[in-house]
Amino acid sequence: MVDASRHPKVDVRTYTEVERVEGFVGNFKAQLREKARFVFEDRCNGCGDCAEVCPIEVPNYFELNIAPRKAIDVAMSQSVPLVYNIDMDSCIECYQCVEACGELDAIDFSMEDKLVWEDIGSIVIATGFNHFDPSAMTEYGYGRFPNVITAMEMERLNNSAGPTGGNLIRPSDGKNPESIAIINCVGSRDKRFNPSCSNFCCMYAIKNAVLLKQAYPDMELSVYYIDIRTPSKGYEEFYDRARKLGIRFIQGRPGLITEDPETQNVFVHSEDRDLGRVTEREYDMVMLNQAAIPQPDADTISSVLNITQSPGGWFMEYHPKLRPLDTPTDGIFLAGACQGPKDIPSSVAQGAGAAARAGRVVHSEEWEIEPTVAVVWEDRCISAEGKKCGVCVRACPYGSILYEEGKAPEIVTAKCHGCGGCVAECPHNAITQLHFTDAQILAQIQTLLADKPEEKILAFRCHWCSYGGADLAGVSHFDYSANERGLRVMCSARMDADFIYEAFRLGAGAVLFSGCHPQDCHYITGQRVGAKRAKRMLKQFERVGMTSGRFRIEWISAAEGDKYARVVNEMQDVLDSIPEEELQEEIEKLQPYMEKRARRMREVPQIEEAASFAEKIALGHGTQDPAST
Repeated sequence: MVDASRHPKVDVRTYTEVERVEGFVGNFKAQLREKARFVFEDRCNGCGDCAEVCPIEVPNYFELNIAPRKAIDVAMSQSVPLVYNIDMDSCIECYQCVEACGELDAIDFSMEDKLVWEDIGSIVIATGFNHFDPSAMTEYGYGRFPNVITAMEMERLNNSAGPTGGNLIRPSDGKNPESIAIINCVGSRDKRFNPSCSNFCCMYAIKNAVLLKQAYPDMELSVYYIDIRTPSKGYEEFYDRARKLGIRFIQGRPGLITEDPETQNVFVHSEDRDLGRVTEREYDMVMLNQAAIPQPDADTISSVLNITQSPGGWFMEYHPKLRPLDTPTDGIFLAGACQGPKDIPSSVAQGAGAAARAGRVVHSEEWEIEPTVAVVWEDRCISAEGKKCGVCVRACPYGSILYEEGKAPEIVTAKCHGCGGCVAECPHNAITQLHFTDAQILAQIQTLLADKPEEKILAFRCHWCSYGGADLAGVSHFDYSANERGLRVMCSARMDADFIYEAFRLGAGAVLFSGCHPQDCHYITGQRVGAKRAKRMLKQFERVGMTSGRFRIEWISAAEGDKYARVVNEMQDVLDSIPEEELQEEIEKLQPYMEKRARRMREVPQIEEAASFAEKIALGHGTQDPAST
């Protein structure tokens, strides 16, 4: 960090928050709030004379409130830059610090926060993780029993730069403990709090146990665990080393911790799977290895930067395998545990990768984007006629549509990611998507259903997941119905209801609406928008009497080729279960309804030409020239 602060091309802004971010890849504008320190950075030399004379002591958050700090202080002795700041919530404004500062004159109580705008080429998010508060698990007694502490509190007590100078003592009486229990998975792998594994906790527990054993060879150490997970290079060997040092590993999750009120020793009640029974063991102290959780301001950062989060609250990458460093918003990258729990080597590797990705943007004069962007037909937009709408603005998860009442919306091409959600949501068909226009998709629908449509299963697939799942089903030689006909769009958000109505109007036997799982969507809210629309159509079809199973909604990942094949076969079973005459009667009965619902599509430019072209293809006339559509 010191090297970074001294680099001529690195500007370190500490005690600063990001308020707003506007713009797009290569051209971001960030509004920063430089919080008032009440100390001039260019005058303070970090001598600490001001802190020595300050009469106010407050809990030290860096020391996890084990030790106090002064109302004027630095976060830690290795802070970069080493500049003091005043906690005005605690300061009594006695001005003793001003007198102690003397000729440096570095303290100014009239300082206020500053809002500054900066031009930014790319952004790397490296906000890290937070720790689960174990007081929520009342059975462990954290906060009630003084000798039940967290792993980070143990770190500070055992650290030579910590509040006790590295002398490990019990909080209750200041004595050195002779026995310690370490409990893993506190708040993780627990459906009440965080069902996922925190990744590094097993190794973290083993590291702490080894350090304690090396410092106190006679100390009795027990590690309670569900499973020991040591998946990386050298980790299993480190685990073996810990066992050779005499550290006991007990497989079983403790269900209760109690305290002896006289000695304040603690008793751990847990199953011991090796013994096959519940045990109760007495210890001087207990260390709780907490779950890693997202930072408390993750939602705020997500909103400011317009990036998405996974169901657990972590920032979501563009693709977990192919683009794990990128966010769905071009020019914004992820590094470290803000994306999900990871250990130090993984965080360092991702940080270096994110820096390289960000550097590509900064050093590029031009940046290529996908050409599947949205385009507004101004002559069809009612907003241009002075009427109120703005549906497209609400549909865009990237904020790429500029809307002013009385004018046609404007697409900021560099911010558009081509999900097509705005196109499908526009009630007046005033927006189209390049390379996935309504006319092009209609031509495909009509061509695919030109011959014996009642036998066909028309599958709408999103480009990123279900299309890949179908492809995997093919290359894996999974058996599925030859009556399936696939049609690709970029996202389920682009699957316009008109497409589904048109397919049924043309007599399709069944239609599959498929896309990504919610946590895998590449377009922030695309899957949710598509799912909402699909569920609405499903209710409509049930109401008009369509046979259950003829319209199906499924979320299929690119790795689920077997699921895609199974879904198609199940839909084929539905069609096979309906007598041919009954199916034809149902199609004819519902055709007026589908005709009515699909009529809006006929108003879209180029539709008639596309329909005519599709008809020629179906009749075997002409050649299929993509430019014609």
